[in-house]
Amino acid sequence: MQGRLEERREHCRVDLRATATLVQRGEAVGRFTVQNLSAGGALLTGGRDVANSAPLRLLLELPKGETLAVGAHVRRRATADGTVALAVAFRHVEPGSEDRIQDAVMTLLDDRFRAEHPAVLIVEADAQARLELTARLGALGRRAIGCPAPLDALRVLESGEPIDAVVARDGVESGPELLTWVAENHPRVRSILLVEDRSSDPAVGHLQIARCFPEQLAAALA
Repeated sequence: MQGRLEERREHCRVDLRATATLVQRGEAVGRFTVQNLSAGGALLTGGRDVANSAPLRLLLELPKGETLAVGAHVRRRATADGTVALAVAFRHVEPGSEDRIQDAVMTLLDDRFRAEHPAVLIVEADAQARLELTARLGALGRRAIGCPAPLDALRVLESGEPIDAVVARDGVESGPELLTWVAENHPRVRSILLVEDRSSDPAVGHLQIARCFPEQLAAALA
């Protein structure tokens, strides 16, 4: 199966569970869950949004009790069921701070936690749509890993990362083919085709592929 990488990142990004506080205009906006983290930015989920224009400070709580403050700006945002997802990029990170972030990533990589909380793999080329699905899954208390193309999803599936479901939207190029491949080669991983057009009746290539509307996602993952 071939795929094209739609979004390239300068830094390696790792999915984990940590916490951070966002500060804007000198006041704390709230505490957020760090869904993934790299020296270049982070994906945060929480209960409050931030103002569009004002600069941000992110206070990352490091494993040893330290707090690292970095400047940040919001690249994308999405809201679902009261959960806000923010994709933030760090600004002017000093080399020493990059090292501390990478050390934190390595410390926070808890194999036991990841095994006990397998992720949902989102296969979606559109960055905003990926973020919206991440927010929806965050509202369900689920860990999410976004992949811009089927080839990236295959790499995650073959990497040994604990995954218990793969979600692709109807109409996404190669999405149904990927779900068929997952159903045939990873039968313990649920394959879910997300149908947003209620007038459509998309065909699926395998009996194990579930079809659901967005509001039925919780039941499909139960």
